[in-house]
Amino acid sequence: DWSSDVCSSDLTKKLRVGIPVAGTSFLPVYVAAERTWKENGLDVELVSFRGDAEVAQALAGGSVDVSCQSLDGIVNLIEAGQKIIAFYAGFYQADFAWAARPEIKTWKDLRGKLLGVSTFGSLTDQLTRYVLVKNGLDPVKDVKITQSGPAQSRMQALRSGRLDCSILSPPDKWVAEEAGLTMLGTQVNDVAPEWPKHAWAAPVAFIDKNPNTLKTLLRGHVQAIRRARANKDEAIEILLKYIKFQPKYGDMAYREVIDGYNERGDLPLRSMDVYWKILLESGTVKTAMPNDKLIDDRFIKSFADWSA
Repeated sequence: DWSSDVCSSDLTKKLRVGIPVAGTSFLPVYVAAERTWKENGLDVELVSFRGDAEVAQALAGGSVDVSCQSLDGIVNLIEAGQKIIAFYAGFYQADFAWAARPEIKTWKDLRGKLLGVSTFGSLTDQLTRYVLVKNGLDPVKDVKITQSGPAQSRMQALRSGRLDCSILSPPDKWVAEEAGLTMLGTQVNDVAPEWPKHAWAAPVAFIDKNPNTLKTLLRGHVQAIRRARANKDEAIEILLKYIKFQPKYGDMAYREVIDGYNERGDLPLRSMDVYWKILLESGTVKTAMPNDKLIDDRFIKSFADWSA
């Protein structure tokens, strides 16, 4: 019963937690870092990197103890033979959108145009290629896809005319809409209503050695979700502390993410077929990975028993 107080010799009170970038969907991680992990006796150092590749390297190299990162990054680590596995999920946000120059009104208008993604092989690249095919365009022959860095850089490139279209995340997708750019589609409508956005991961040996530490970490995480839902103003204040965007987007960001957390930590099963389809088509994997290879569900199961 991991809902009870933990007093065990395997409880490590100091942890280094890595996240790939600052993002609105990490709201409960920020609330936990500010409030609930301390209340549970954990001293957590939250480290933000410059993308999935960096946080994955840090996790594999032992620079951080655990990470909360994209499921793609975890899949890549496992495929590379690293003894790392997810141990909790529950982030279901499908929050990307595709914005285009004002003169572009439909997906067909993108023929011959330049599209921006963060990096080749990234989730932004995979999703963009998927929606292009879905809308009758060949990602190789009909358009040119280019690496354009983070969302803010892509937004600036759109406004200056250096890009014709790009995939964007909050708050840049709202900035694009306010600037009069065409919103061609959204991840919710064009890919799936839910997405395995992030998952908690750690080396297998660390999970086996420190189960009570991770139970405490997750307890703080679940408490942070509940606290964010119950205290909207506090949650927005914490979010704005970690993500430096205009305060007017705080409420929009909160409403965008708050309903997308599953306290039980499950993967969004109704979207996993689409998820694996995209990874297979991109060549990231050769076959869909069985759940027991992807996620150690001991904490998910123990939470379900406790919550019942």
